[in-house]
Amino acid sequence: MGRSASLFGLLGLVFLAFGFVAAALLRTVADPYVLLNLVAGAALVLAYLAFGFEGFRAALGARSTRYGASAALYTVLFLALAAGANYLLYRHHHRWDLTEAGVYTLSPQSKKVVGALTEDLEMTAFVEAGQDPQLQSLLDSYKYANPAHLKFRLVDPDKEPALVDQMKITTARSVNLQYGKESFVVTQPTEETVTNGLIRVTGATKKVVYFAEGDGEADIADQQEPKGYAGAKLALEQENYEVKPLVLPAAESIPDDASALVLAGPARPLDEHEVQALDAYLKRGGHLLALVGPREGGDRLNGFLADWGVKLGNDIVIDRELRLFAGPSMGITPITKTYGAHPITQNFRDYTQYPQTRTVEPDSTGKKGIQATALVKTSASSRALAKVDELFSKGTATVEETDRKGPLTVAVAVTAKLKDLGVTPAAAAEGKPASPDEARLVVFGTSLFADNQQLGASRLNGDLFLNAVGWLVGQEELVSIRSRTIRASRAELTGGQAVQIFYLSVLIIPELLIAGGIAIWWRRRSE
Repeated sequence: MGRSASLFGLLGLVFLAFGFVAAALLRTVADPYVLLNLVAGAALVLAYLAFGFEGFRAALGARSTRYGASAALYTVLFLALAAGANYLLYRHHHRWDLTEAGVYTLSPQSKKVVGALTEDLEMTAFVEAGQDPQLQSLLDSYKYANPAHLKFRLVDPDKEPALVDQMKITTARSVNLQYGKESFVVTQPTEETVTNGLIRVTGATKKVVYFAEGDGEADIADQQEPKGYAGAKLALEQENYEVKPLVLPAAESIPDDASALVLAGPARPLDEHEVQALDAYLKRGGHLLALVGPREGGDRLNGFLADWGVKLGNDIVIDRELRLFAGPSMGITPITKTYGAHPITQNFRDYTQYPQTRTVEPDSTGKKGIQATALVKTSASSRALAKVDELFSKGTATVEETDRKGPLTVAVAVTAKLKDLGVTPAAAAEGKPASPDEARLVVFGTSLFADNQQLGASRLNGDLFLNAVGWLVGQEELVSIRSRTIRASRAELTGGQAVQIFYLSVLIIPELLIAGGIAIWWRRRSE
């Protein structure tokens, strides 16, 4: 009986230890698991003291006891080290996202917007029962990006109706963003919509982007036409731009409130008046985004762009593409992930595609004050096909030896210092600021890369388009990779299921493993 009493003592200590740990975690001793462990542990320890105390005194001097005491000491030291490490991690919090797609990490754009906060931002999420693990994880990611200026809380709308009325909440699962005196309500929040809301409330002034019309350009109001630009207009509005049309042939000049002008696919040649208006706009520090495909714009536009450091090729770029069941062939939609060193394409790693594009090359040699940078280049297998008319009329064309081989540039960004060009910026008039001393220009060889069809098929195309506009107007915080609004799939558990998993994984299974291990060790030692 004395030999078995020692086993009772060890098991009793295990039960008592788990009973006290469970009581500390659950903050109660009334839990059945806690009571069962405390009672069973106390009974086993009492049985040991009643039947095996003499054996315990003899065991204290044994060599095995000394070894056991050393192991226990090392265990205590290990637990102390682990506790200290956890304390340091708590005080100096850092997160690692080990998912392949980075689903728990904010996009670079979101990090830029949150990191630029200079005042406190309060995010109040209204969700059913005040609980939403997925939304809480998203908002916690924002707080982690700038803990000094960002606070959030989850609110049950049924318990705080006055706050619902105050913040003008109309539906559950909404987030109110309060930044200074500005506020905005995001419904059905995702990373994309929350970041767009942050851009709205933190933007000092709303930038105005004009889209030129009157020469067959892409329609910003047409949502059904694949070549329309309604998707681009919506994407700009979501980032707090104001988008307006401008009938270029009838305009005396580009409006003074234009933060940028977009010329998207002029089907007819521009006349002298239009080109002069564009030139005057750039000379007063304007920002132009020109998307000019093969056989578009006319010779006057080509000459105007050449004066500003951009050479448009009279060609169309073809490249290899793989078609199902047909094998590799040459097509008119180059796909590439080769980008130049420029803020517009910073951190771009994935593919973008350029349907029906011509070559666009930097041509700033000998032009003082103009810095032109190649933004996008096609692959080495691409060719600049000179027989553009034949391709458009017949649908096929032969590749000649004289056709230039890739890599070929299809997009260019230009920074022009007006003083170096001999242009004196206009002085500040009454009620108007002085003209900037720098003009910016971005030219793509196709207008189709950001139309409705491409924005739906290639999200990075949309990022490139928005980055070009953001760089043109000087909003560097918007020049980045945007969120994909893809979050990790997760299992939603009920309260009862969560409790069961807690008991099994934290208490019951470890306790059974330890008790079983002690029993097996004791049995083998006694044989």
